[in-house]
Amino acid sequence: MFKILIADRDKQEVNGIEWLVSKNSSPDFIIEKRNELAEVLAVLETDLPDILFIELDMIPDTHWKMVQSYINRYAKNVVTLTAETTFERAMQAMAVKAVDLLVKPLTPNLVKKAFQELMRMQLTPMNDEKNTSRIAYDSKYEALFIDDLMPYEYPVFLIESEWNDALDEIRAFSNEFDFYYKPVIFSTSDHLVLAFQHDLQDEINEAKRFLREWEIEHDAPLAIAISRRDQHSLYQTYNHLRKAINVTFYTGYRQVILANDFHEWVERDPFLTMEQQRDWVYMLDEKEISEIKAWMYGEFFSMKSPYPSPSMLRTRLTSILAQVRRYMIKSGLQDSSSENYYKDVFNNILNYSVLYRIVQEIILFIDYLFDLQNQQVEKPKLDIMEAAITYMEKNYYRSDLSLVEVANHIGRSPSYFSYLLTNKNNRSFREILTNIRIQKAKDILSTSDTPIQNTAKLVGFNNPNYFSRIFRKQTGLSPREFIRQQTL
Repeated sequence: MFKILIADRDKQEVNGIEWLVSKNSSPDFIIEKRNELAEVLAVLETDLPDILFIELDMIPDTHWKMVQSYINRYAKNVVTLTAETTFERAMQAMAVKAVDLLVKPLTPNLVKKAFQELMRMQLTPMNDEKNTSRIAYDSKYEALFIDDLMPYEYPVFLIESEWNDALDEIRAFSNEFDFYYKPVIFSTSDHLVLAFQHDLQDEINEAKRFLREWEIEHDAPLAIAISRRDQHSLYQTYNHLRKAINVTFYTGYRQVILANDFHEWVERDPFLTMEQQRDWVYMLDEKEISEIKAWMYGEFFSMKSPYPSPSMLRTRLTSILAQVRRYMIKSGLQDSSSENYYKDVFNNILNYSVLYRIVQEIILFIDYLFDLQNQQVEKPKLDIMEAAITYMEKNYYRSDLSLVEVANHIGRSPSYFSYLLTNKNNRSFREILTNIRIQKAKDILSTSDTPIQNTAKLVGFNNPNYFSRIFRKQTGLSPREFIRQQTL
């Protein structure tokens, strides 16, 4: 009598696995279902199940060592389940010597195949050949991350998607794809590794067929890096494939990459030279968008293998964006829309997986800035200044009136508004505001009996003594002298 324990927090998943197992097993099987970890441990200890299906995500990190010891001691054969395709989950599956690690959402075919493989490998009397097979499987899983120095002589595929959230879908597709020989499939946080256990007649055509059939039903762009037969360990092969597939940064996805043709990255200074910085200052100041496009295309689209490392290229693109940032500040292009656009482009440089998309985004951003500045230049600056001064004349009495507030009122950045005042009108914001306040003070002092202290507050000065000093500086007279002069 064989005992099966199915442990998962999701009752629908448990019922689904139970139904599939019962459909593919004899009446001699007893199936237990549990949704709570404490109950799982109790059943493990008392019933000693022959087969355990267990969701790894139901085990808290703080309880992992204890649960692992229970599984290793009381469960004869294990299939693990997870919704997280991470390295940590793969290592946990290895720690409990799982026959398979099934990634949710589960499909009937996945569960059925895992159960049938388990039955074939584990529930028949285990002769030496089968023992050897199990040990070889485990060592391959572990050898993906720890170098066992054992040559792996069969083809290995590394599959990567341009879209980070497509990995579960790719795994499900891989499990059901009709490979001539079924590979062992390993999930990492951002790749799928297919380790074949037989020679393939034509690895490249097999990978291309996989891509073609994937693209019939799926939108996510894939790239497949292939390692042909060599004398490297699985660990060495995996790491070489990870480097090789990074050429997608330059060449894009939807392709098969032969890792044997990959060359190591070349060294290159990521920063702009002084001459290049001067060229960028000129192109930006003169709004030479055609020259900028030609420079960017020549710099980034004419490269051939061996390439510099993608991280170095991202640094270089950031150096170019720094030049654009200086242009924004100098031109007063710092409204909220421009700032948000700038942050988006910066994030794209760090995160986009394909170079040409980053370059295109930078060019579009520069073009946007040029259009924005042209729109500003086309508006008469006199109207801008009149609107600003009118606002200042209406609010001069407020001691907290600031350049930032006035700039926001006229729809310009503070730095650009300050630039207009200083360079086009030869007066600072403070000078213009002070002049308005003193003129208003003269009107009050010459037409009313308002005390000097009250007059100071009425025109925006909190300190009467400071008001008197500024008044004398502007008029050559103290407020009291000015009043006496008006009465003569």
